[in-house]
Amino acid sequence: MGTEHFAEQLQGVRDEEILKAALKIFGERGQLMRIEDVTVAVGIGKGTLYRHYDSRLHLLRAALSYGIRELQTRAVAARDAVRDRDGARADELTAVIGELATMNARHDPGSPAVLCKLATSEEWPEPLEAAAEPTTALDPMIAQWQADGLLDAKETPAWMTTIIFGAINSPLAAVVQHEETGELASRVSALVQRAFPGR
Repeated sequence: MGTEHFAEQLQGVRDEEILKAALKIFGERGQLMRIEDVTVAVGIGKGTLYRHYDSRLHLLRAALSYGIRELQTRAVAARDAVRDRDGARADELTAVIGELATMNARHDPGSPAVLCKLATSEEWPEPLEAAAEPTTALDPMIAQWQADGLLDAKETPAWMTTIIFGAINSPLAAVVQHEETGELASRVSALVQRAFPGR
């Protein structure tokens, strides 16, 4: 039993390595990403990768889902850091936007820019499920801020997240350096609060 558990843990680590590498390389090369690029980055053979993911599209779908989960984890951590200091809900929103902008500025593999590019630039054989849309990463937090009265409760959370992603993924935001993400976050947060005022 112990050996099987260890093998499962090792498999999970290997899957994570593969998915991170796929996101990183897709972020760098876009649609020019090849399976070989991922195998070289992870140090495995093509056969091993194909045992995990039977096609490039299957790999990219799995990488997108993984990236969305990671994005949500980072956003929740940014929100919770403010919440732990008894910060205002508006400060939570700004902190989350700041974390996302920082991820973009650092070119993190699971950044909103990479995930949005991946979700829209591939020709998926069937439409992506709603949970595979990058905007879903912020839906629970947006819904909570709506319930708390910070944002308009009548609007769809995905619409607000789309505005946030559009602002931080824009060409103007793309030139922002890591040190400037706080100012960008404050501006985008104020924009969202003005566009979707709560009660």
